[in-house]
Amino acid sequence: MDKAANKLANQTVNGTRSGERMSTETNDKGIDADIADAIEGHQRFREQFQSDKAFFQGLATQTQKPRLLWIGCSDSRVVPAQITGADPGELFEIRNIANVVPPASAADDSVGAAIAYAVNHLGIDDIVVCGHTGCGGIKALSQMAQESETDTDPTHVLDPHLARWVDYTRPAHALVKAAGIPENERLAEAERAHIHFQIDNLLTYPEVSARVAAGTLGVHGWLYDMATGDLLTYDPATGTWPRLVDKTA
Repeated sequence: MDKAANKLANQTVNGTRSGERMSTETNDKGIDADIADAIEGHQRFREQFQSDKAFFQGLATQTQKPRLLWIGCSDSRVVPAQITGADPGELFEIRNIANVVPPASAADDSVGAAIAYAVNHLGIDDIVVCGHTGCGGIKALSQMAQESETDTDPTHVLDPHLARWVDYTRPAHALVKAAGIPENERLAEAERAHIHFQIDNLLTYPEVSARVAAGTLGVHGWLYDMATGDLLTYDPATGTWPRLVDKTA
């Protein structure tokens, strides 16, 4: 984590943060600094690979048998294996902006194919839909709506791919607004509500709903709190979000 903290500090000092123009700094070999950082990281991995060679060779020669299908956000700050302590081969992942599960009727082959492969071919018996606090994908829809009302410059056109994708978060926003949630609490509540809507969408896939009905597949809604490092899990019996570790305590 020291490396991440140092990099963030350097970005702050150099004035390059998310959404701003990236630095073109190079190292003494003329290699882009970000690529050089990746090379150094790969070198460290190679050292680990050599020390755990039998483990990694086993991964290469054996069929994968992941224990969970993880449907989560693409956010670079939220790393499923790190959060769950999973080793390579333990998580089968679908990651996209705002941990979206388009309904089966949307015919999204990327997400749909991964769900089908996980359930039908890998035999996974637990699916986690995990959101996180401070989700930019959830926030984007309300931001774009505000910008469209105030920005009259015709040259400022919303990216069509992003606009269509974050529209999947609309039901969550509509629900919290209809419930009269105060403005300053809506994002947090929308993040939770969005997880529920994605689980509903997940159950529109026949291979999922049939197994859930038969009791052979579990579907779980989790929320990662970036400020505390806690995984929260929805408890349908109480309607609350206790910490995951408290469920097993």
